[in-house]
Amino acid sequence: MNTLNVDSQLSPLEDHLAFLSAAVIRGDAAELVKASAQVQSLAVALSQNLPLWTEHLQGHASDQRRVKAMAARLVSLREGLLRQGVGVERTLAALMPAAQRHTYAPKTGLAGHPLYGSAGRQSGEFKAFTA
Repeated sequence: MNTLNVDSQLSPLEDHLAFLSAAVIRGDAAELVKASAQVQSLAVALSQNLPLWTEHLQGHASDQRRVKAMAARLVSLREGLLRQGVGVERTLAALMPAAQRHTYAPKTGLAGHPLYGSAGRQSGEFKAFTA
């Protein structure tokens, strides 16, 4: 594998990782899907020649550094996406609390009143207010 071929395969992957990073920072879902698909297709294409890559990388420290830098960038992008996912989950939980699991115990007892989170039983006094 010559140097020109390696550079022509690593450079597009680096460019698409930069595009993916920008999409993650902006939070643009459409660009994120497009950039992810491009990075995935390039990674699959590179992995098809994996024996040649391992042989080449053993003798070229500069290319090893490039591949390690891309791997580190993928890790940081993954962490960024996980953080954004948590933010989306929390926002959805705040906007649609009915979709969450119940915090309080289910209704129990003879009267079917919940154990926690209720105003309590009425004593029979002051059932109606008048002005």
